Amino acid sequence: MNSAVSKLASKTAGVPIDGELTALFTPIRRERRVDEVRSAEYTPFPRIRADQTPRRGFSRDVSPLGMCLGVDVPERIGALLRVELKRLNGQSIGATIGRVVWCKPTRDGRYWIGLDLLCEPDGIQSTWHQRLLEEQD
Repeated sequence: MNSAVSKLASKTAGVPIDGELTALFTPIRRERRVDEVRSAEYTPFPRIRADQTPRRGFSRDVSPLGMCLGVDVPERIGALLRVELKRLNGQSIGATIGRVVWCKPTRDGRYWIGLDLLCEPDGIQSTWHQRLLEEQD
């Protein structure tokens, strides 16, 4: 990586190198994220067939604008999903609708999917995310 950083730095005048250069390419988060694993149930939205039973996965990196889910089955980019996160005791935290913006396979045969949340969970602004943050503290 050092050779790539030094080549890039040599082509850009006045740009810092190594750690400082890496920071320039790190995405800036506009909102606080909850980095805690939660159980998730999700279904295609809207459900149009009786055989569209809930699938299970787990969340990471949840924010008011998006989340990442670990799942067993890949989802197509642009698909709409209804996602419900649950506490460890199985009690629902709330549900929301998300659009799949990326899907990547993992080494163990599972998939990570990135969701852009299209509405505030439960229709109440930030309450869902606030509950997640309170439980993390």
